[in-house]
Formats: sequence, C-alpha cells, structure tokens
Amino acid sequence: MLGQFYLMRQVRRALAGRHPDVWRAISEKAFFIDNAVFSFVWKKRDQALSDPDLSRITRRMRRLQVVAIAIWLLYAAMIVTGVGFQKA
Repeated sequence: MLGQFYLMRQVRRALAGRHPDVWRAISEKAFFIDNAVFSFVWKKRDQALSDPDLSRITRRMRRLQVVAIAIWLLYAAMIVTGVGFQKA
C-alpha cells in the first residue's frame, strides 16, 4: 500500500533527525533497513523515546499494517473458497 511507504519514510526521517543514536543502531544491524524499521514500529520501541510525533506516526503505521493483513487474509480466503469469483 502506498500509505505504508509514506509512513515508513516518515518514521525513517523522524528517527534520523530526532533520534540519531537509535537510527544508527537500527541501520547498523539491518540487512534490509525497511524490515528493521518495521520491526522497530511493530514492537513499539518508539514508546521508550517519549516522542509524541513519532508515536503518532508509528501508531498509524501499525493500524495500516493490521488493515493490510486483514485484506490479504480476506483475499486469500476468497481464493480458497471461490467466493466472489465467477464460475466458467
């Protein structure tokens, strides 16, 4: 989803600008930086930073991810059951 890319960029920008030590620690360990940022967000590590703007962005990102997972699961269920598809 495009919203996920936008929010990921916002989190990276906030970490790099306002929390450079955390950003450096995340980016040094990461093979894929977006996966490391997503893990940071999903595990709610932003809460320890006491940054309300960052927490707002990460909360939106987690909510959007839950919606995306729900949509993918619904789509998979539709494929498996055949519901919603025309029969030839």
